Amino acid sequence: MNDVDLIVLAGQAGALVDSDVVPPGFRVTHEPDAASLRRRLGEDWTVALSVVDLGIADTDLIDRLQSDGAPPSLLIGDAARFVDRVNLAPSVRAYLDPDADAGAIRAAAVAALARSSSAVGDFSDRDSSRLNALGREVERIARALNELATEARVQPVEDVGAPFVRAILKRRRDRERYFPAELFSDPAWDMLLDLTAARLEKRSVSVSSLCIAAAVPTTTALRWIRNLCDVGMFERTTDPDDLRRGIITLSDDTAARMMTYLASIRPAG
Repeated sequence: MNDVDLIVLAGQAGALVDSDVVPPGFRVTHEPDAASLRRRLGEDWTVALSVVDLGIADTDLIDRLQSDGAPPSLLIGDAARFVDRVNLAPSVRAYLDPDADAGAIRAAAVAALARSSSAVGDFSDRDSSRLNALGREVERIARALNELATEARVQPVEDVGAPFVRAILKRRRDRERYFPAELFSDPAWDMLLDLTAARLEKRSVSVSSLCIAAAVPTTTALRWIRNLCDVGMFERTTDPDDLRRGIITLSDDTAARMMTYLASIRPAG
């Protein structure tokens, strides 16, 4: 195959991405700043993957990485600075913590490149096995959700209101006045509750707002949102008034299950 570029920005990404991270058949080129990477993405059609240190990124680069036709990218670092711009576009394949090591970056890079038909044949047996195992796990989760939906036939319950759901969320936050927040960290549940309340209030929830509701670091929240979208519990759409803004909702099946559960714990009377 022809050589293609793995773009790496300066900073942590440049320090971690080395020959052990790059799959065979690819070469690395370094760009010193966000502006030069934007130019590269606009001019070089051979770019297969961008590995971006968020410490030197800017909002224009984030928008470019999420635009239609952008090559796959991995974002490394604290995403809090850009949470209002992040919309979970398919081109951004992974959000990695600031302390991600070379192994984590390699696994994410291989997974991202595997989705490009031009790259599939260049992975080692170890990488292929890892990807196959990941694919099987995603399929297993999807099958389990489908079986649960078929067996339970859960129907929405109408007598649970948003104030009740918001009260549960408030009690969860109140615990943090007395105990460390990380002791009770449960981002998936916090986001399920927030989206349930928003659905009852007929209010849309942006990606950035949901990250706040998760009560964990932004990068962690983004990974949870992406995973829950992938297994069909969350659904992502684009705000028609601002195409850069992602909107997250519960799937109908997840919403029905949440309502049934909440009805079962709501005090009588």
